[in-house]
Amino acid sequence: MAHLPTEQIFGIPYVASSLQEASETWVRLAQETSVPLLMAHSDVHVLTRMLHEPEYGDGLKKFDFICPDGMPIVWLLRRKKAPANRLYGPDVMEWMWNKGRDAGVRHFLLGGSEEACALLQQRLGERFPGVEVVGHYCPPMGQWPEGTNEAMVEAIRHSGANCVWVGLGCPKQERWLYTHKELLPAGLYFAVGAAFNFHAGLVKQAPAWIRAHGLEWLYRLCSEPRRLFRRYLVHNSRFLWYCLTRRI
Repeated sequence: MAHLPTEQIFGIPYVASSLQEASETWVRLAQETSVPLLMAHSDVHVLTRMLHEPEYGDGLKKFDFICPDGMPIVWLLRRKKAPANRLYGPDVMEWMWNKGRDAGVRHFLLGGSEEACALLQQRLGERFPGVEVVGHYCPPMGQWPEGTNEAMVEAIRHSGANCVWVGLGCPKQERWLYTHKELLPAGLYFAVGAAFNFHAGLVKQAPAWIRAHGLEWLYRLCSEPRRLFRRYLVHNSRFLWYCLTRRI
């Protein structure tokens, strides 16, 4: 965590940096690191899981960078006078694909569907000509067959990637990373959730003004009420409770 400044919220060290500074640091680390470095993009959902579920919270302690992915977390950091900005997974993905081109960063896509990975490579490749995608692996939905975890690790190792984008969904992607950290080859591992579907054009992203005002959760809830209703009801309520009852 010494590579970027941090500030704690409820005992969790969040990166307090600009998107440009963070991305430039990660591009450099992608070229230099000799160990796997894990990046969590924490919105309110991830934060409350860390506080409420001991196993998940302990697992996230293995991550090297925890980024403020949601505006409510950014607001709490700024309340402590930290120079925090939103390090939103889809935005970080764009910056890394752009900044990493001249630095020889090699990307790997882990998760999503075959359709999403194909569209993602096509769309981001058109926007950032010369970006190097060296492989992808799309595990099946639901229960994974025996040997899938080993196959995923081996596919990353064989590809030679030094920047791995993990879109397995929260909390599955974070659990997979902290469980397998000791087996992963050197590189940067970003748990970016829905970024695959956003950039592939399969799920519509909230307009910028909605994201800037911290209302993306409401936009997504209206778009996918059946899937997201319980998540936002439970975790947003817990977040408000923690803000009222814990010292920030």
